[in-house]
Amino acid sequence: MSEERRSQGGLAQLAAGLIIGGVEVVLAVAFAALVFAGATPSRLGDGIGLYLVAAALTLGFLAWRAGERGVVGSVQDAATAVLSILALSTAYKASTLVLLCQNASVGKCEVPDVFLTVVAATLVVTVSCGAIFFVLGTFRLGNLVRFIPYPVVGGFLAGTGWLLFKGGIYIASGVELHFRTFELLVSPVTLKRWVPALAFGVILYLAVRLVKKPLVIPIVLGIGLVLFAIGMLATGSSIEAAKHGRWLLGPFESVRLWQPWALRALTGADWSAVLSQWAGIATAVFVATIAILFNISGTEVVLHRDLDTNRELRDAGLLNVVSGALGGIPGYHALSLTALAETMSVDARVAGLIAAAVPLAGVIFGASVIELIPRMIVGGVLVFLGLAFLVDWVWDKRKILPPLEYGVVLVILAVIIGRAYLPGVVVGLVLAVVLFAVNYGRIELVREVAFGETYHSNVDRPPAERAALRTMGDKVQILLVNGFLFFGSANGLLELIRKRVETDPPRFLVIDLRRVTGVDSSAVVAFVKVMHLAEASGFELVFTGASEAVRRQLARGGIVASEVVRFEPDLDRGLQRCEEGLLREEAVQVPEPDGDGMPSGLRAHLEHLELPDGTVLIHQGESPDDVYVLASGRLRVETVTERGTRMRLRTLRPGVVVGEVAMYSGVPRTADVVAETPSVVLKLSKDSIERMETEDPELAAALHRWLATTLAGRLGESLKAFDALFD
Repeated sequence: MSEERRSQGGLAQLAAGLIIGGVEVVLAVAFAALVFAGATPSRLGDGIGLYLVAAALTLGFLAWRAGERGVVGSVQDAATAVLSILALSTAYKASTLVLLCQNASVGKCEVPDVFLTVVAATLVVTVSCGAIFFVLGTFRLGNLVRFIPYPVVGGFLAGTGWLLFKGGIYIASGVELHFRTFELLVSPVTLKRWVPALAFGVILYLAVRLVKKPLVIPIVLGIGLVLFAIGMLATGSSIEAAKHGRWLLGPFESVRLWQPWALRALTGADWSAVLSQWAGIATAVFVATIAILFNISGTEVVLHRDLDTNRELRDAGLLNVVSGALGGIPGYHALSLTALAETMSVDARVAGLIAAAVPLAGVIFGASVIELIPRMIVGGVLVFLGLAFLVDWVWDKRKILPPLEYGVVLVILAVIIGRAYLPGVVVGLVLAVVLFAVNYGRIELVREVAFGETYHSNVDRPPAERAALRTMGDKVQILLVNGFLFFGSANGLLELIRKRVETDPPRFLVIDLRRVTGVDSSAVVAFVKVMHLAEASGFELVFTGASEAVRRQLARGGIVASEVVRFEPDLDRGLQRCEEGLLREEAVQVPEPDGDGMPSGLRAHLEHLELPDGTVLIHQGESPDDVYVLASGRLRVETVTERGTRMRLRTLRPGVVVGEVAMYSGVPRTADVVAETPSVVLKLSKDSIERMETEDPELAAALHRWLATTLAGRLGESLKAFDALFD
């Protein structure tokens, strides 16, 4: 939408800000109840005050920093769900120390404040989130977290949904959702407390899912409050009776919702209890990091614009460091509230700043109002948030994810439900490794190609040698290996080699490692077994193109150059070694080279040249005036790469024509031709060809037919090689 959508009038800005602020108040209260109602229920009011300040700070800070981009912030549920479990564990440890101190018969004992200990745990989680967000954004590492397998992330988020759902039932009923509490949960007294909360959460979820309008949430919340008030009037219940019957959040011990509890936690908290929960803290930070990346991506979809992920991470990082220092929970981009501002066509910065004033007003003036919020509404909001995660990953994704990946989601969720969140994280990380091994093992990392007709060295050989090598294709097994070799792929490579050795042992086994980025110890063990197979079966093992790092790893496993094992710098030289070994063993007779079909009468036009070893016959870039026929010796065709290194393209044997392509195309020479050994070449100059075309047209025509036949043969071999490479 255009920038003009941000200027729809002050009334629209005010309405949007009040609606966003009202929704944020409900979320902050719900999250505070989730964290503090179980750990320190008597201090719930103080916890609500801390989270309302965090909500105001989140709305205001992101309105200032990211409002111009259309972003609206909010305190978030993902890390809070894990934080609620962390708070219970921390409170339990601190309470244990309190009991020990109370029961001590001698000595003076420092009694830690359980509430301040929970605040300290919140502080550590939120500040850690901020630090991680900021570091990821500063060093542009936002994409690192995306390497976590998608179904593993789904399992964590589904587990987060379960914690939120379970927390909603607990807030409404005061009974934990667990198998051992089943009888208590289904008792009439408890049912009438949590069933309305469950129904409200389900209705809210269905309304959001079916209507798909941002205003649905505040409207349903308003309807829920009205219906609760009507219910109180219909039953004749007073506010005081509702408070003491635990139908409302209040009463609170203190009329002041906010005090500098984070500062007091520095000296009054049981920090040993907090630090003992390091695994839970790391888990909360991990889940929050995943969630913020999901939210940033979703915000881009809502706003129909690209956002700089690293910039958004930096802004969220600064926010959470400040909010955490005040005892707040993690906050960052909110999809639903951003969509609300976008749909109402208001300026997100103005609406966000107005919204920030709502939870701030609640802190300053509203203790008596906040304590009147029904537990049914708070619990229902948590049920709604939990269902959003659970339905998305357990129901909706069943048609999208492959069966194996969907099973990973269910397994992680089942562990979190049956055991706890931390065991679920451990199982998830293990499944991530297994999933990687399975999926990576399915990739065709090893490809076997045929030797002789398609794959051969770049040595131009006489027809007799080429014909002999074509008949010996079964004597060389060529395996092209790609990627990282690990336990998931090394066994497949070993079985492929064993199968070949058992049926038809080769004379040479060539394993090209040019595209291998690394090998683990299990892959080295597999290669050691291949080496033992080579010793037992009498074939030569040739490794080609191995990097220095790979060679060092192989050497540590005992694979070094020997009579059985050879290392060649590239596949070309490895195949050359195989070809020369086969030709030597088969004693192929090669007739004296005569130019491979050279027309009779052409020798009279050729100039005899003798080249010492290392002489450059053709220079890269010079004009293409002459054609050469190698009479004896060996020539090497090489070029200079962009990095300045020299790379061999082909080795020429006697009888091969050199330079005919450039002569016909007229382009400068594309490579150097160097004498590898003392050689003799027959030179046919451009002037000689022109004179031949004038004085002896038949001989000139025969010459061109011969050169064309040579070019056609080379082109056919090149096309076969390309077909094999792109197969």
